[in-house]
Amino acid sequence: MFHSLCFIAENTRIAQKTYRLRLSAETIVPLVEPGQFVMLRLPNRSDPLLGRPLAVYRVSSNRFLEVVYLVVGKMTVRLADLTPGDPLEIWGPLGNGFDTTGSDRIVMVAGGIGQTPFLTLAGQFVERHGPGSATLLLGARTKDRICCVDDFREVGAEVVLATDDGSAGHHGPITEMIPAVISQEMPGSNPHRTKVLCCGPYPMLRSAFAECRKLGLPCEVSLESPMACGLGICYSCVVEYRRDDHEESGEYEYVRTCVDGPVFDAYCLKW
Repeated sequence: MFHSLCFIAENTRIAQKTYRLRLSAETIVPLVEPGQFVMLRLPNRSDPLLGRPLAVYRVSSNRFLEVVYLVVGKMTVRLADLTPGDPLEIWGPLGNGFDTTGSDRIVMVAGGIGQTPFLTLAGQFVERHGPGSATLLLGARTKDRICCVDDFREVGAEVVLATDDGSAGHHGPITEMIPAVISQEMPGSNPHRTKVLCCGPYPMLRSAFAECRKLGLPCEVSLESPMACGLGICYSCVVEYRRDDHEESGEYEYVRTCVDGPVFDAYCLKW
């Protein structure tokens, strides 16, 4: 884990209230694994005092790191005003990534900007398992909030869309599309080796897991718990979790999303 200053190379609006931030961060880029995140903070300012966790979207040229963020609060409002050359305080990479061991197909379910941890994973998985092995299910309030779709198609992932208002794709929650997508088997794949990975708002995660449990599919979720330090020091991001026991009788303990996650086995979380 590195802690240093980095500099903005690009800060571009890509959808309604949504920006892609490209940072020059040579020390961090070689260490990043799919599903990890970084903490960003405005340097030399006390308001906001704390950093914010953002999933790593993409790394390139052994130098640049990209994140995608939604403007929702004080930090992101100020972040949207920054321009190329402005500095940011960064520490990372943090957390643990996705485990696709033993899978020959992945279905990634995302809500809001929950697609951001999946791009690199999708590209790597398609390289190993071929076309049709990775599908992104992306839900948003309206088509104006949808972004990053072309990036996923460029790395070989299939994309299914849903919007709350019906302006793009399926009219309704993206989780309603899980059974239909799962039923479309990839030629030569084993349906028992399909894994579902989820990131987005908590109600969407809970609904996606419920569908996976009905279908008997393994499921991992990347939590968007509020964090203050990202290092496991402050305990602001704890969740209840059974480490080694999927049975209902297993005992829960408090674990930290930042260091024990953000990716967890959905069957072990207390919903």
